[in-house]
Amino acid sequence: MTDVLSWDKSIDLDVKTTDHKKVGKIRAVTNDFIQIRKGSLDKKYYFVPKYYIQGYDGDNIWLSMTEDEVKQFESEKELPISNFDNENYQKRKLLVEKQYPQFTSAIPSFSVSGSSPARDQVGMAWDKVIGKEVRSSDDKDLGEVESIATEWIEAKKGKLDKKHYYIPKMYVEEFDGKKLHTSLTKDEVKDRFERDSPPMPEEFKKKEYQDFSKVKESKHPQYRELIPLMAKEPGLEIRGEQSGESLKIPWEEVIHKHVRTSDNNDMGDVDRVGNEFIVVREGVVNVHMYYIPKQYVNHYDGSSIWVNVPSGLVSGKFEREKEPTQQEIDMMIKDAENKQNIAR
Repeated sequence: MTDVLSWDKSIDLDVKTTDHKKVGKIRAVTNDFIQIRKGSLDKKYYFVPKYYIQGYDGDNIWLSMTEDEVKQFESEKELPISNFDNENYQKRKLLVEKQYPQFTSAIPSFSVSGSSPARDQVGMAWDKVIGKEVRSSDDKDLGEVESIATEWIEAKKGKLDKKHYYIPKMYVEEFDGKKLHTSLTKDEVKDRFERDSPPMPEEFKKKEYQDFSKVKESKHPQYRELIPLMAKEPGLEIRGEQSGESLKIPWEEVIHKHVRTSDNNDMGDVDRVGNEFIVVREGVVNVHMYYIPKQYVNHYDGSSIWVNVPSGLVSGKFEREKEPTQQEIDMMIKDAENKQNIAR
């Protein structure tokens, strides 16, 4: 993955959209916008707010919108940011600032793989997954996305004996570029959301939905507008204590895999993967989130991740209501490395 790029170095770089269309080159950078120029003779100019930038892949600047969506910013001169300062823009701004604290001084880096979306982007518009396959947390087929509403997606399975599942967006975990993954098992989806007609708005005012929605918003504030994207990054070599050999973990494969402790207790499933830790989710309604430094991973057998911590210490060491600060992460990593050194 390439390094971050200072804003002044972005001049004359090509700009691409989520549908992989080139929309021009950056001509200028202001406090609030990048100015994009497209064409040499029949020129068009777009003033795109900076917070709609996804990042820099070493060659191009990528936006968080399609080519058609960029057209709303076509203008011969810079417009007041107040023209676009709506609720959705504020949510995105807060989300980007939280994910990339140095965004005002540098453009974050990310990678693009094949035709799939940028892996480090904050999210992707829901309408892009119409027709995509939907999988349950136990990796069962739930059909394909048929339609999208504000609070739910409709998954349709079968051609003759059709089944319709109206799944609340809060139970959609992420999109991996090909499939949409839910946080519920197939039986849970079937029991709760199989029906012939869409749910009424009143259903989403129930306490169960309100409480879980708050949990979802704490992780993904824009989940109603953008689908979280599955983290994918190169394998990290870790020395396994059982074999003494280096383990190269394919982190893109461990999402939704079971996690087991050193005393062989199930502690949940991998919810997502960060640069320095894995996030393990236990429970559906009564949810516990564990942030575990990758240094604690000592075995992966293709179906389960094993961590070198007994079940009795998991909650005290790793459970958090929100993502740990960098200082907390550094302390946990140092503790893990000290433990490995003692073991040797």
